[in-house]
Amino acid sequence: MRARRIKVLIALEGVVGGTLRHLDCLLRYADPREFDIHLAVSARRAPHVREDFRRWSEAGWRVHDIPMQREPRPADDLRAFREILSLCRRERFDVMHTHCAKAGFLGRLAGRLTGARTIHTPHVFPFSHVGGERARAVFLAAERLAARWTDRFVLLSNFQLNVLLETRLADAGRAVIVPNGIVPEEFAGREQHTARRELGLGEGARVALFAGRFCAQKGLDVLLDAAAPLRGRVPAAQIVIVGEGPLERRLRRQVAARALGDVVSVHGRTDRMPLYYAACDLLVMPSRAEGMPYVLLEAKAAARPTVATLVCGMEEFITHGVDGFLVPPENPDALAATLSQALAEPEVLREMGARARESFRDAWRADRSAHRTYELYRDVAAGGRS
Repeated sequence: MRARRIKVLIALEGVVGGTLRHLDCLLRYADPREFDIHLAVSARRAPHVREDFRRWSEAGWRVHDIPMQREPRPADDLRAFREILSLCRRERFDVMHTHCAKAGFLGRLAGRLTGARTIHTPHVFPFSHVGGERARAVFLAAERLAARWTDRFVLLSNFQLNVLLETRLADAGRAVIVPNGIVPEEFAGREQHTARRELGLGEGARVALFAGRFCAQKGLDVLLDAAAPLRGRVPAAQIVIVGEGPLERRLRRQVAARALGDVVSVHGRTDRMPLYYAACDLLVMPSRAEGMPYVLLEAKAAARPTVATLVCGMEEFITHGVDGFLVPPENPDALAATLSQALAEPEVLREMGARARESFRDAWRADRSAHRTYELYRDVAAGGRS
């Protein structure tokens, strides 16, 4: 053991969805005898995460609630940067580990100015899914600047490594692939009929589950466009949407305005996701961009196939026609056709679900993912402060 604990600051603006899961996983397996972990996090996007902040504080981690927001706002961003910089100057961190775009830029700059070794996990590269060409060019320029302050990139897939190389953000020597991880046993072993009874779903329904953030990136508008033709082809079809996000009110209004209530049900944030996986026949992911979705891993652990759009390297995780289906993005007709075919063949779906569970890799276990990250902290910290 080192004579002194490795002092780490993990900086993350959007403590929501998969990034919240990612952070929770890291902290679950951290050894407080070896690591002194501080968190620079923001509850602006989801105030309820302050409950998680309290839980992490009670576990012994140092939580610093620093107001950050996703949208570029120079005055607010400058205030957030000053708070992070002040924290870094006071604590003198060995390692700065940033996540996503906003905290990624502010945190890496503060870390470099104060001598910390810097690690960055993009989750999803911002220039891959933001608005028009001008916005993408701005985000890419910002990422290239911040890449100069980055000792290591932690990526989720080979696809992300290719993006890193193609955009010349860094060479392969500065990149490490550490996939997301879950505890698969938490999502297995529940009976479908029992889960449906608990959730109030019909025994004979053919259920497609969406689980995730209610935001533009996730393509819920495409899913709603696919719902009406799906209803005509598979009368027992049900699309169950579970999650939260900024588009929740709009989503509920659209379901009502388009009279989709008989085929689409919107459920809020829940801590009963294993029940939903058990109750469904398949998972549907109509996303416009993804990193490495936790819901896809959870569906595999629950022996459920996934219908996903072919974006951002999803072919690394799904073999089309074997343990799931890949469809073109922004194409509700193709999505409806694939869902109709899949839901009409329950026996085939069960076989695909079994293959999905068999395809789950040890590298996707939460403990493996966390321990690989901590190995990286040790390696980077051994190089001394920059």
